[in-house]
Amino acid sequence: MTVYQKVIWFFILSFFGYLLECAVLSYENKSAVLNRGFVKGPFCIIYGFGGLGACAILASVADQPFRLFFASAAMATSMELITAYIMIRLFGAFWWDYSQKAFNYKGIICLESSIGWGVLGILFFHFLDGFVYSLVYRVPDSMVKWLAIALVCYYAVDFTYSLWLEKNSEEDDGPMVGRLKIN
Repeated sequence: MTVYQKVIWFFILSFFGYLLECAVLSYENKSAVLNRGFVKGPFCIIYGFGGLGACAILASVADQPFRLFFASAAMATSMELITAYIMIRLFGAFWWDYSQKAFNYKGIICLESSIGWGVLGILFFHFLDGFVYSLVYRVPDSMVKWLAIALVCYYAVDFTYSLWLEKNSEEDDGPMVGRLKIN
């Protein structure tokens, strides 16, 4: 894969992560959840980073389901914990709340989600990664570079705008809808 194809792969995984987040939260809340993530667009880039991390760190155990499950659970739970601490440092809040779930740590991580991450790791290596590669390879060569650049530019603008909105909303000390505020 070229760097441009890897960028497209990253954003497809980020989009699928967004869909997964929306589906899980819609099910749990028994109502449609359409905006899941920090940015306004349909990407949860932690899933793109998770895919990159899985390929780099977990590929050696991809053919060992038991080890893959536990390694995926540990890696993704660690990513979730680190991401929450970064968000707390930057914004005083993080965008999920597991405080009502059993075996949680400060509402940031919980056993249920860790089990889900383990299952997702198995699904990633046995189904999703190959499917995403096939989607990337369907993009005509003449469009790959431009699509990758467009995705990065779109995300950069969306992230900058979302960051600006978040920083400005802190000033009015309004409600932190969809996230857990840390005092």
